[in-house]
Amino acid sequence: MKTKNLFVCAMIAFMAVAFSSTSAFAQKTVEVKSTAAVKSRGANPKIKVDAQASDAKPVVKSRGAACSVKFDNYTGLYVKVYVDGYYKGTVSPWSAGTVTVGDGYTTIYCVSAGGTREWNASGDCRTSYVYTLK
Repeated sequence: MKTKNLFVCAMIAFMAVAFSSTSAFAQKTVEVKSTAAVKSRGANPKIKVDAQASDAKPVVKSRGAACSVKFDNYTGLYVKVYVDGYYKGTVSPWSAGTVTVGDGYTTIYCVSAGGTREWNASGDCRTSYVYTLK
């Protein structure tokens, strides 16, 4: 009887720890609808650093805490992804992609490869975000 009670208590403790730890990493899906991109004669003010055009300068990686941000591209467009103004990658049409962000983030900006559509949203590393681009 003692071993049965001990087993039941151990199972309850395990379940309490398991459920409390999963709630800390809740995933939040955010639907982000596209808007027409505004044409300008100068550089886009939402982009600080664009994609590298050559291999001359190595990419500097941060050493702080990192989190992942997922993008589900529900459009037929190639989408360039910028996090806090820095180019992080391109998501193919009708596919998904994940970028790693060091030291957290506050905004995401996505623009179609042709520059006709754009998406804006905000977030942080406290929650696991999935941005659904439509």
